[in-house]
Order: sequence, then structure tokens, then C-alpha cells
Amino acid sequence: MPKKVELYNEERQNIINKLFEILEINEFNKSFSLHKLDTNLEKQQQILDLELEIKKYFICSRWTCINKKNIQRKWLSLIKYLFKDMNIEFTSLHNKEVGTIYNINF
Repeated sequence: MPKKVELYNEERQNIINKLFEILEINEFNKSFSLHKLDTNLEKQQQILDLELEIKKYFICSRWTCINKKNIQRKWLSLIKYLFKDMNIEFTSLHNKEVGTIYNINF
């Protein structure tokens, strides 16, 4: 039986594309600010709304953000697990003026 990775490759990429759209990541802007996301409840909810699709198309039974109820910044954990699962490299940089910025390498 094929794994979800092989079976749902297109759907998985669509979820990543939706996430990039929410985070406003594109070929010209490859970063997002944690501070901006912390203050934008609408974007946080959009990310959390992807959870049902994520459960359907990703092997996520061991992801802490899926298994535990009281997770702070669950939306950030979802982002990190998705990036890791899809082999999207990202780094964080802390700037005193704007807070933490995540740079995406794709």
C-alpha cells in the first residue's frame, strides 16, 4: 500500500501553497515575521483551519501540535512540522526591532 507521501503528493503541495499564501511567501518575499503573526488572529486561524486537511494528507500522528490540546502557538508548530515534513529549510533570526523572522529556503 502506498504511503501518504506518494499517494497525496499534489494535495500536500497544495496545502504548502495555501500556507505560503497565508504567510505571504513568494519568490520575492521568502520570510515571515513572528511578531506580525502573533498580532494577526485571522492568519493564525487560517493556519489552524488547515488542520483537517493536514491530518488527511500528512503522516502527523506523532506531531505534538496534533496530539496535545494545550499547545501555545499551535499555528507556529503546524508551520514548522509542515516545513520539516516537506523538506523546506527555514532559519530564524532574532532582531530587537522586529522580533523573530523566519527565512524560508526553497
